[in-house]
Amino acid sequence: MSGIDFKTKFNVQRPFSPPIETADAYDIIRQFESDRGRIINSAAIRRLQQKTQVFPLEKNAAVRSRLTHSMEVQQVGRHIAKEILYHLGKAGSLESLGLSGSSDPFESVVEMACLMHDIGNPPFGHFGESAINNWFAKRMDLASLKSGSTAFESCSLGFLRREGQDETLDLLRKKVRYDLCHFDGNAQAIRLVFTLLKLNLTFTQTACILKYTRPAYWFEPLPETCDYLMKKPGFYLSEEPFIQRLRAEVGLGEFSRFPLTYIMEAADDISYCIADLEDAVEKDIFTVEQLYRHLKKEWGESAAGDLFDKVVEVAYQKMDRARTFRNPVDYFFMELRVQTVKQLVPHAATRFISNLSSIFSGTFNQALLEDDSQANRLLESYKSVAFKHVFNHYEVEELELQGYRVISGLLDIYSPLLDMPLDDFSELVEKDTHRSYPIETRLFHKLSAKHRLAYSEAMARLLNRPQEEREVMEYYHRARMIQDYISGMTDLYAYDEYRRLMAAE
Repeated sequence: MSGIDFKTKFNVQRPFSPPIETADAYDIIRQFESDRGRIINSAAIRRLQQKTQVFPLEKNAAVRSRLTHSMEVQQVGRHIAKEILYHLGKAGSLESLGLSGSSDPFESVVEMACLMHDIGNPPFGHFGESAINNWFAKRMDLASLKSGSTAFESCSLGFLRREGQDETLDLLRKKVRYDLCHFDGNAQAIRLVFTLLKLNLTFTQTACILKYTRPAYWFEPLPETCDYLMKKPGFYLSEEPFIQRLRAEVGLGEFSRFPLTYIMEAADDISYCIADLEDAVEKDIFTVEQLYRHLKKEWGESAAGDLFDKVVEVAYQKMDRARTFRNPVDYFFMELRVQTVKQLVPHAATRFISNLSSIFSGTFNQALLEDDSQANRLLESYKSVAFKHVFNHYEVEELELQGYRVISGLLDIYSPLLDMPLDDFSELVEKDTHRSYPIETRLFHKLSAKHRLAYSEAMARLLNRPQEEREVMEYYHRARMIQDYISGMTDLYAYDEYRRLMAAE
């Protein structure tokens, strides 16, 4: 494991601050404690309490929100980090790996990445993502359908389809089209931290939430050597300059992942699989007895001493014995979680240590728990039961369809802002009103200050660009502003806003 020095990964510099001179190890600890405070007190974390995990608009507080889920992921991530450090310490490797005296930053960066991992998710979860992407994809396709007519050149998206004049400009147009049609919660998290909230986190802390390493505008086949690391968008065109700087600061290759991100991902995998099943029982989708039968069927033939026997069977048997002194359902899930964590956390730690060279370089092209082990088999059993019996349940699907309609409807309502010519929209931004666009003026006033500021700052950086490039990028940032505003809503706020603006109440 020569060449591995984690000290080079603990970069305490911040993008909006002057360089920091660190005198000793405690200075480093103090900087990451500052990160913790910035994150925990951020609006993005508070909003997670009213964003869905599986069941949108859920009033039962016992059913998980994104916040309660993220807190559970945070704890599992801390556990994995401690397990890794313990075994490296036992082997006498901490000093040689640059981890001597760095256990606090190691654990803190993982914990805070776990807490933040869902902050970019829009209302209604993945269906919210789908609604945004489908809406923008249809909008781009609408322009292409008109490309053979004179109407196309005057429509709001015509300038995004002109080709053949300048290869650089053509490529930019293509990137913008793809980028806007690939909204993703992971990429939005980076945008929130850097552009919208300006949390000014250390480069190391931000790098740890860069879960996937490809830009949202990517349209080429994925390289086989990093297809897993690039399977989803990790950042937008708007944040690309920052990502390039971040990679240089923490020593990441173009498509490489920060090493501690693998721990955050494993903690999420362990946490959500059990949580979704427990919430389904809380919602009376199935009973514990039915869940046990579903899991047994997914696992297949079980043998004494295998993971099903050690985890699910143990939890189920203890539940029967617990009926006399506590709620058996609660006890079952407590035991299921305890036994699952007991088996999977050491496995994740072992995988991290066994593949340390490629993980440190960020080129390990799979998840820690993605192997042919019984640990992965157990997780896949949990996921399969959730997919077949929870996500496909009529109540969940009905709520997701409502969420899809809400997000699509809000985008329809705010679309007049995207149809305004550049000069008129610029006047609206500058004067905060436009007499010829009364509806658009009122819609613009509803956008939050931080989203309008992000647009204005982006436009200020375009002042010296050529006119055609500025036109393309202005539309991009205007569309991104609308996506920012709607994706930042909580489930209930989006639902209520849609009903208000549709005059449905």
